[in-house]
Amino acid sequence: TLTVIVGQGPAITSAASTTFTTGAPGAFPVATTGYPTPALGESGALPAGVTFVNNGNGKATISGTPAATSGGSFPITISAINGTGTATQAFTLTVNQVPKITSAGSATATTGKAFSFAVTTTGYPAPTLSETGAVPAGLTFTSNGNGKATISGTPTAGGVSTFTITAKNSTGTATQTFTVTVGQLPRFTSASSTTATHGKAFSFTVTATGYPLPTLGRTGSLPAGVTFANNGNGRATISGTPKAAGVTTFTITATSSSGTATQTFTLTVK
Repeated sequence: TLTVIVGQGPAITSAASTTFTTGAPGAFPVATTGYPTPALGESGALPAGVTFVNNGNGKATISGTPAATSGGSFPITISAINGTGTATQAFTLTVNQVPKITSAGSATATTGKAFSFAVTTTGYPAPTLSETGAVPAGLTFTSNGNGKATISGTPTAGGVSTFTITAKNSTGTATQTFTVTVGQLPRFTSASSTTATHGKAFSFTVTATGYPLPTLGRTGSLPAGVTFANNGNGRATISGTPKAAGVTTFTITATSSSGTATQTFTLTVK
């Protein structure tokens, strides 16, 4: 009785790559040929939540649910070994990850001053960034092509601008409502002097620009019969009926969270 055992070198016959998605279960069967039946193993780092299991029948399974932040490319080496020889395969597991915008949803700038804000994301492949809506005058939105973008420039006008940032890759889309508040230093736009007449009612409006709208105040004495009132809208009123002639000089101040402006004001009562 003669028994002939024919050995066959191992060969890995399954594909050399597959794709999973974070947060979703995935499974890939590794298949081989060879005699005796090869034992399978792997070297290299798999993403968190994914394992390689040798099934003991010339097959193995790569399976699991990749962790939420484990997007990326994971190259490993699969080995098939039997008494006849060894075969290896360079295998790549790609884990797609839905985009997420990780930077803040707002920023503050000041007119006339250079400004830059970095928009950052996670996700695999690296998301492409875009925006819809009006950015403040003087600023631009630039996608850097690496899952990041830059909002930059020198704002020319105060105010609040809200627009939408979109991060998109082959796995999905994320959006963020973004707000830029541009502060503007206070500035007086009304004249720095006026004239009134003794015994006659008069009124003068002090105006200032800026964002937020400044609060107006004054230091120094006013002529008898004259008052200064802040109107709460970036304006103030100097009014009354002067009781004596003469020249009075005092200081008006415009103050907001962006800064302070002062004006020396002269009231001449004839």
